[in-house]
This record gives sequence, structure tokens and C-alpha cells, in this order.
Amino acid sequence: MLKDKLVHAALYMRASTEHQNYSTSHQEAVLREYASEHGYEIVGIYRDEGRSGLTIEGRDGLIQLLTAIVFGRANFATLLIYDVSRWGRFQDADEPAHYEFACRRAGIDVRYCAEPFQNNGGPMDALFKSLKRTMAAEYSRELSDKVTLAQRRFVEEGFKQGGSAGFGLRRVAVSSSGGIRRVLEQKERKGVPTDRVTFTCGPDHEVKVVLRIYAMYLEDHLAEMTIAEKLNSEGLRTDNGRHWQAHNVKSILTREKYAGTIVFNRSTQKMRTPRRQNAPAEWIRHEDAFPGIVTRERFQAAQVERARRRRVWSDEEMLDGLRDIVAQHGKVTPDLINLSTLPGAKSYAFRFNGLVAALDAAGVAGTSLSRATITRFRSYGITKECSIEIEYWARLAGAKVERIGKRTYRFNDVTARLLCTRCRFERSYICWKVLLRQLPQPDFIIWLRMNDSNARVAQVYLLPVADFPEHKVLWPSARTLDRYEKYARASIADLFGMHI
Repeated sequence: MLKDKLVHAALYMRASTEHQNYSTSHQEAVLREYASEHGYEIVGIYRDEGRSGLTIEGRDGLIQLLTAIVFGRANFATLLIYDVSRWGRFQDADEPAHYEFACRRAGIDVRYCAEPFQNNGGPMDALFKSLKRTMAAEYSRELSDKVTLAQRRFVEEGFKQGGSAGFGLRRVAVSSSGGIRRVLEQKERKGVPTDRVTFTCGPDHEVKVVLRIYAMYLEDHLAEMTIAEKLNSEGLRTDNGRHWQAHNVKSILTREKYAGTIVFNRSTQKMRTPRRQNAPAEWIRHEDAFPGIVTRERFQAAQVERARRRRVWSDEEMLDGLRDIVAQHGKVTPDLINLSTLPGAKSYAFRFNGLVAALDAAGVAGTSLSRATITRFRSYGITKECSIEIEYWARLAGAKVERIGKRTYRFNDVTARLLCTRCRFERSYICWKVLLRQLPQPDFIIWLRMNDSNARVAQVYLLPVADFPEHKVLWPSARTLDRYEKYARASIADLFGMHI
């Protein structure tokens, strides 16, 4: 056939992996041979390598092909495809039919080069294509079921399935004979297909941190966020080199792998459908699959403690708890409350506007939190809220924000420390204590001055430490506040030139 009579054609190939007969290189060879035998000139190639055919998401080749066709930018009259399943193994058989129809509506002929029919629009062609589309979808369903069954079997034998190891643990490759090959690095795949993967304990310093987290949670009764802040203040980082967050601590406290148990099927996401959580009865568990970092009893104690903390207590239940403490110890103290199974003393202070009020409501007497302590609780809450606000406005202003201490930040190349001070009644007049010198030494102090009743922030200040070279501590008072007026700011947002 003469070259000027050749029909322009485009090729489309898709393969979910390279380890199969459907590889795009194999498809391309077949399509080029078909084009040469039938007088087609190839003017475009579209391919999706390593892409599942369950959805169109992420398949840039198919999206570009359909875009060119739908918007009339296609420079070819025929589309060559290896077989019907290359459109995809969509669970709705009408979806690949829709894409073929879009081609025909644009005047583009579709040819399946490895199919036994010509695709000329006859009734038998339609029947064959319908069967092929249904078979393609069924193949994916059967494969999904086979993979799930295999994964369940491997878990029951004590091997893990996918995912990272997590802080304090490492993945280890195990040969088919049961021998340990090597510890795998992050994102490293096992070298031999017949190998299996399980867990082992990580470096000693990470193991010690995991044990400390359980101790801080169970013995010290610290919250997950407080534990994360404490680890960050010590310069410790997660296995990914990031700052600790509450969810990192929660993962260590709630994942059974830290007690040597491998758990599978906690959630399900088959055939690219939305992920759904499974009931615990559906989980596949293998206890003592490897030596855990904490004992099973320790892990269960953490779950009991989590359930206790998450319980929603009514006012009367909390007050009854105080009465029980008095009946047992003859008094009520913050330590006795914290050591009990009741909510903490802080929870009582916030719920009843002070522990004194809680004791009055319960009709009991005893040592209670002083007003100064309650003020410290309130100051802590204000500091936490303002910390969030500071990071928000700094990033909104385009600054690079890095937390380098518990309340110390680096904004680009400038450091600042957040300080909330309560109002004191000393020396016959009210005053505030502002600590300037503290490691790491900041460039500025963001001073939050509480009002006379210590109920809220009265004023925000930005104090340059360099302006007070002779002072380690400032004692602003009602008589000297005017000296600091030039450092006053209207709000946290105003610190970064933002206005609300």
C-alpha cells in the first residue's frame, strides 16, 4: 500500500505491572505489527504503565487520549488497542463501552488487535465485547479475593502484610525456610518473591522511648499531646525524622504490634472502593508473632486507661467519686483524685469552675487547689490556644515557622518565646513577672499580660530582649505599664502585620 494512502492511527497500551505478558512493550510490539500489516501509520502513542484498570484515576495516558478525542484535537482516524480489557477492568461494564462510544461518535474507528472479532459493529461483535468486559471485571474480583485469602493465610502464619514498621520496630525479611535474611530499611522491598516479612525490635534508643511513652501515660498520667511535647523538647524525632504529634503517641499506645501481635483486616478497601473500618470480630490476629517491646499486660493496661479517659462523666458521677474518696481516705486532695480512676483534678477545676466549687457541690471538705493553681491551669490553656494562633498567623503572613522549644519559635531567622504571666498582688500593688533570660535565648518575648482577675489576656506585647540588656527579669506594675506601651500590639495577628 502506498504511503499517501496510509490511515493515521494511535496506539493505547495499559499494564498494571511490568511482570506480566500484558507489559506495554509486548502490547506495543503486537500493535505495531498489526499496523504494518493493515496499512496504518502510527502518529500517536498513549500508555499507562503500572496503573490499575479498576478506575480511570491516575491514568494520564487514557485521560489525554479521551481529551484529544472529545475536544476534536485527535490527528488520527483509528485507535489500536491490544484487547477489550486494556480499557480497564471496570466493575461497571458500561464504562469501557462508554469510552469506545466516545471514539465512534468522534468518527474514530476502534480496533482490538488481539481479539478474534473485527469490531465492525455487528451483533456478534457486540456480544463478544459485552462478554469480554464482564470477564475483565470478574477477573479483578477473583484476583482480589485470592489476594485477600493469601494475605489472611500469611498473617495466620505470623507474617505482616504491607505498611511501615513504625517507631521502635523494624521489618525483617524471612526466607522460605524460616531463616532471617536481613533487616529491611524504610521503603525497601524484600529481595526474593518467596521471602516473607515480619517485625523485630528496632534500635535500643527507640525501644527505650516506647517504654517511656507507656510509663508517662500509665504512671505519670500524661496526655498524648503532653507526651509529644515532652519528647520534642528533648530533641527526639519520630522514625520519619519529624516532630512528635499526639497521633504518633496514640499509634504506639494502641497498635498491638508493640506487644508482639500482628493484626490484619482492621479496614477494607477492595477494588478501589472507599475504605471502611471493620469490626474487631473481623480482624485477623496472630499473637506472639515476634518478641514485642511491651508485655501484653502492659498494652492492655494502656487500653483500659484510654477507655477511662475517653469516658464521658456526668456531673453527678464526678461528685459521687469525690464522696467515695472522702469515705476511703477521710479527705480529698488533687493527688488522691489523680491517683483514682476518676477524671483528673484539672477536669474537676474546669467542669465546676474550680476544685473548691466541686467540693462544695459534693458536700465534702478537704484540701483543694488554691486559686493560684487554678490560675495556672487557666494560663496554660490560654498559652496553648495562643500557640496555635501564633503559628496560624505566621504562616498566613508567609513566614517559615519552626518550634525549637516548648514555647519558643523560629520565624525565618528570628526567634521568639511565648510567655503568659498572671497578675500578682505584691508590694501593695499589682504586678507581673516577665522572665527575659532563659535557654534557648530568644530575640523577642511575646508577652501575654493577664487582666486583674486572671480571667483573660488584657494586652499582647512584643518585647525585644536587646532593649533590656541589664535585666534578667522585668516586673511591670500598674504604675509602670506606660513604659511598655510602645511594645503593645492590638492582637496576635497584629504581631505579623495581619489585621482582623
